[in-house]
Amino acid sequence: MIRYAVLGSGSSGNSYMMEFADDAILFDVGFSYRQLELRSLQAGMDLASVRGVCITHLHPDHCRGAGVFARKTGKPVFVHREVVGMQVPELVRLGIPEDQIEVFDPLVPFRMGPFSITAFPTSHDSPSSVGFHVGIGGRCFTLLTDTGRFDDTMHGFARSSDVLFLESNYDEPMLVNGPYPFLLKRRIRGESGHLSNSDALELLNGCTDGKPSRVYFCHLSKTNNRPDLIEALCEQALIWTGTRCICHHGEVYSGSIDPGSIHNEA
Repeated sequence: MIRYAVLGSGSSGNSYMMEFADDAILFDVGFSYRQLELRSLQAGMDLASVRGVCITHLHPDHCRGAGVFARKTGKPVFVHREVVGMQVPELVRLGIPEDQIEVFDPLVPFRMGPFSITAFPTSHDSPSSVGFHVGIGGRCFTLLTDTGRFDDTMHGFARSSDVLFLESNYDEPMLVNGPYPFLLKRRIRGESGHLSNSDALELLNGCTDGKPSRVYFCHLSKTNNRPDLIEALCEQALIWTGTRCICHHGEVYSGSIDPGSIHNEA
């Protein structure tokens, strides 16, 4: 059985976990180590089995706990080669021991134990931000959050996935009429911002052939979105017919899926 969890998503912290047999990996560490322990326990998963961490980008809600996790566990942290080469200050401040930093290049698969991982570029206001496509046990997962737009590459990974973690950050009318200053609204709606509820449905409605079979709507804004608004939009405009879960801000969600054909892996 392949197990997975949204350990939390949203501006308060983001982390995702996947587990197969005795191995697990984390994507993003936007929580303290203690919070990760509590959240993985709530999901029924073993934090001690984690082989390493993959970081999508260097905003604090995605990486603030990476240095502490690395120092406490001795496990590697995988980051985009460019942010290491540029010595991006946000990375330096995390205090990850140099010998625990591993690098990846976009669209070049790498392995962590039994997991085959491919990073792909996203459009976000953080240096060299990425999403991840993961193959394990004949199943595929895609993590697609923190991007102001989606392109053919992202759509292709989504369409080849069994499980998709998809950003649905804001409701357009709530953002436009909400309390944020104009420049912040423009940043969120821009090419380097976030996907709206309508953007998420547009991506899903372009998926065919039964994939993905499950989607988790993630990274909902506390100020500019509500789960009931996404649900209402889905009832009105969603053509894709798989199973959906709308992740409330900061809450833990877990699931499992049987292994499939090895030919489906990334």
